[in-house]
Amino acid sequence: MTTKLIMFAALFGHLAFAYQPIEYKSYDADHHYDHAAPKPYHFEYGVKDLHTNDIKSQHELSDGHGNVKGSYRLVEPDGSTRVVEYTADHEHGFNAVVKKIDAPHYQSDYSAHTTDNHQQQHELLHPYDHSSYDKFY
Repeated sequence: MTTKLIMFAALFGHLAFAYQPIEYKSYDADHHYDHAAPKPYHFEYGVKDLHTNDIKSQHELSDGHGNVKGSYRLVEPDGSTRVVEYTADHEHGFNAVVKKIDAPHYQSDYSAHTTDNHQQQHELLHPYDHSSYDKFY
């Protein structure tokens, strides 16, 4: 066993000294960044994917002195739309107003006809749902 350990150390021990570790720097240590400099910005984006019904948008504006104003809107799974308008500053903090706009409801003869067909199909596929079958249990 000792012979195997000596052979292993002789064959592979030099690898530990052959390759010096590489030192990586993630930033220049001599360069000083000024994080307090005002940086105004404005951005906006929007998504309208009708296949997945992923519909949303946002925009935001900052003057660079800590005052931010923006809003976003998105369509919820139930079809309603959520609208959020927000502001943020050093004096009042973050304030948001949330609104919910109900989904539009369309009434037509087609929707009534579709509901009747759906009910008929349900009764054909599940005949015991509305019967006295479960009274015996």
